[in-house]
Amino acid sequence: MAIQKTDAVLLKKKDLRETSLILTFFTRDFGKVHGVLKGARGNRSRASANPLFFSLDHIVFYEKKNSDLFIISQCDALKTFLNVLRDWDRASVAYYILELVDVFTEPGESIEPIFEGLLNSLMLLDGNKDPGVIARLFEVKFLMAMGLWPGAEDLKLSKGSLSTLACFEKDSWQAASKINLTRDVGEEIKKITSSIIADNLDRPLKTASVFKTLYH
Repeated sequence: MAIQKTDAVLLKKKDLRETSLILTFFTRDFGKVHGVLKGARGNRSRASANPLFFSLDHIVFYEKKNSDLFIISQCDALKTFLNVLRDWDRASVAYYILELVDVFTEPGESIEPIFEGLLNSLMLLDGNKDPGVIARLFEVKFLMAMGLWPGAEDLKLSKGSLSTLACFEKDSWQAASKINLTRDVGEEIKKITSSIIADNLDRPLKTASVFKTLYH
């Protein structure tokens, strides 16, 4: 593979040896990418070389011979969503969203609506939008992008929930995020999304219990 450049959102990272990191990104152009970033840790590491969660990054990567990991040669933060980093309620929803994308997608499977969903969710969480609304909105739009959403018209729900889901399905991120989600409607929608997510996973999400207080 030639050297590739793309915008990306960090999904997870772990240490490798003394100075390197294994990073998983979801990228705008290539879907999920696993790669090694060398020299990201230790006394001689560059501060910018160790990417933060909840940021929009620009990465440069290329194929490593005899390995399913790419070499990430550059990772520059274009935008860091500081309000998400500073607020636990917002961060917990963001971590949940990152895990959802990671466990449901395969490397090289480029689905642009998922990248746009990640980016829009982080931008909205960085603002003054209700974290519970963003969690439910992301779940619906994500399941739609994955082809797992049955459609609101096929669900037996209250009028308020059906109306909300219709907006989540059809409206833009900005418009749908303005909905005032009551606790009853939030819990009803969450039961549906949780059921669909659980039916398509072989283990519970690690982050699912972290934000139970957010319309859970």
